[in-house]
Amino acid sequence: MKKLVLILALCMSTQVFAVDIRSVRGSSGFVELGDSYSKLRDVLGQAESSFEHTVRDGRGRPYPATTYKYRIGSSNYAITIVDGRVYRIDWER
Repeated sequence: MKKLVLILALCMSTQVFAVDIRSVRGSSGFVELGDSYSKLRDVLGQAESSFEHTVRDGRGRPYPATTYKYRIGSSNYAITIVDGRVYRIDWER
């Protein structure tokens, strides 16, 4: 029983720190899932940092990706680009 409680607590705690969202607002508009990298740069400007990694689709096929970190107001966002398009937006609390 203690193991189950520990596993549930760990699963819930990881969801507290990052939330998947569909769009983020910048100074000159919105960036949504599927938008191009150039629109991301136009709306949000230069990222604070970035790193390259691999993401896998539902069938397990790997794709090269780059995640860019932005700070907008008091919120942190991690925006992942795959094939030149916004693949994922995470709001990090």
